[in-house]
Amino acid sequence: MFEAVARLGSTVAAAKELRLTHGAVSRRVRALEDHLGTPLLARGRGGRLVPTEAGMRFAEAAQQALGTLAQAAEATGRNEARRRAVRINTTSSFASLWLIPKLNRFRARHPAFEAWVSESQTLIEPGPLTDVDVAIRSGKGAWPAVKAERLMDDAVIAVCAPKLAARLRRPVDLAKVTLLQDEDPALSWHHWTEAAGLGHPDWASRGPRLSAAVFLLQAAKAGDGVALVPACLAEGHLANGGLVAPFDVKLDAALSYWLVRPQRALSSPAVRAFCAWLRMETRTRT
Repeated sequence: MFEAVARLGSTVAAAKELRLTHGAVSRRVRALEDHLGTPLLARGRGGRLVPTEAGMRFAEAAQQALGTLAQAAEATGRNEARRRAVRINTTSSFASLWLIPKLNRFRARHPAFEAWVSESQTLIEPGPLTDVDVAIRSGKGAWPAVKAERLMDDAVIAVCAPKLAARLRRPVDLAKVTLLQDEDPALSWHHWTEAAGLGHPDWASRGPRLSAAVFLLQAAKAGDGVALVPACLAEGHLANGGLVAPFDVKLDAALSYWLVRPQRALSSPAVRAFCAWLRMETRTRT
């Protein structure tokens, strides 16, 4: 209370900020001066209250103490929010096309917890130094210094806009259209053409290259060509009719998705709840 009067130069202004009466503030200041045995305020120009030398020392100490309390309160609030959250890192494609559309089910099942999602193309090792609790990645699961648990296997399929699909009768017809290429060599069109009995034609390596499945799907939906993508990432577009799979050819179990956690870590209730929910969501696809 004294800090507010010293800062604002008026018991009236301090009372307004503190939502107290002017009389209550004045009485508290007088009681403090009586307790300390020295005046803390004096009248300055225009009737403004200014701290005495002792009042300045006391006001500075009060400001420091209030600042420390404010920092402690903020840290306590952050820690409480942190205990209720699970921090997930994954790729932008998996986050936007698979995880985020399903997070409403996690919130409905665990309303006390929050999911904080960040994205990166490369694996960020979960742990206190990276501020990540768990990661979700596709690959072979052989990452050092982490614990990887297989969540689900996925097929790779060819997809395109319905209008373009009408021009495709047989797999060889792909030679007449644009093939959208993924920069990941594991998703090369040559793998698909071989599975379709076409071998390794030169035309299978032609076409624009895009760095993420979300870009490939956007381009395919716009009618720019045919994309080769993980089936689980295309399921939303296939369900609403924005994309179709013109052929039954698919690369079964071409991809695996993994839940990546630190080797040694005590999981919070939020992390345990999220991992259990994620296993449940992926169980039907394993």
